[in-house]
Amino acid sequence: WNQDRYNQIEHDVKEFLLKQEFKPKRIKFVPISGLTGENITTRKDPELSNWYKGPTLLEAIDGFFPANRHIEKPPRFIVTDVFPEGKGVVTRGRVGKGFVEVGDRLVVLPVGDIVTVAKLDHLQAPSDETDDAKRLDVAVAGDTVELVFNDIDIMRLSVGNILSFPNARPPLTKKAKARVLVSEKLNVPIIRGAQVIFHMHSVDVPAVLTKLISVLKRDGTVKKERPRALTSGASAVVEITLQMPLPMESFSDCRSLGRFVLRRGGDTIAVGVIDETL
Repeated sequence: WNQDRYNQIEHDVKEFLLKQEFKPKRIKFVPISGLTGENITTRKDPELSNWYKGPTLLEAIDGFFPANRHIEKPPRFIVTDVFPEGKGVVTRGRVGKGFVEVGDRLVVLPVGDIVTVAKLDHLQAPSDETDDAKRLDVAVAGDTVELVFNDIDIMRLSVGNILSFPNARPPLTKKAKARVLVSEKLNVPIIRGAQVIFHMHSVDVPAVLTKLISVLKRDGTVKKERPRALTSGASAVVEITLQMPLPMESFSDCRSLGRFVLRRGGDTIAVGVIDETL
């Protein structure tokens, strides 16, 4: 239980989270031991108790702010697995926003096929713990469920597909304007035209950074327009062009379809959020 090491980790991680616009009051640090279970539910080790006076892990979790799930918005179901079952097809995934229920007609993006939800199974008990039996026929934002379809061929579905209402689809586009935070361990600077792998939820797509628009200060204001390169730790606004169109939205509209990771040579070189689809 080295206090200096704990303080160094807290400093580094907090600095990174603040650059990603996390609110300071929502950030908590708790030292625990996965090996002995120390400070998960109770704290007994005097070497830790001598300098740490904060909550245990469970106490900290009990103090979390409830997440805003945006149930009132059009649904976005992100497919993470597909497999056959009897005469139907099962898609496993998570509802990013809105809600889905048995009988809903949904469009499969990017292919465009229309399907009807024949059955819905929760993989775990709904988090709201309601006793209403009808709740099991509905999946709201944050729920991980299986949707069963009887009116589509399994070859038309794949991991990474997005299901939504046909009249409220997310933009299907190759290009987006985004804010990125470059990795502190970047070895080669990022230049305009750099080829990367764009990773979003369950999908990896080759992409190119077509524009380096600006470098930002910590408060979000512009530090430099049209930089020649992005170096380690930089926060910047860029334009990204994908090799194929994907359903994407601004981070403010849908977090699940608005955040991504950029990789190169197997390494993560930046993380980012979409400001605008183009």
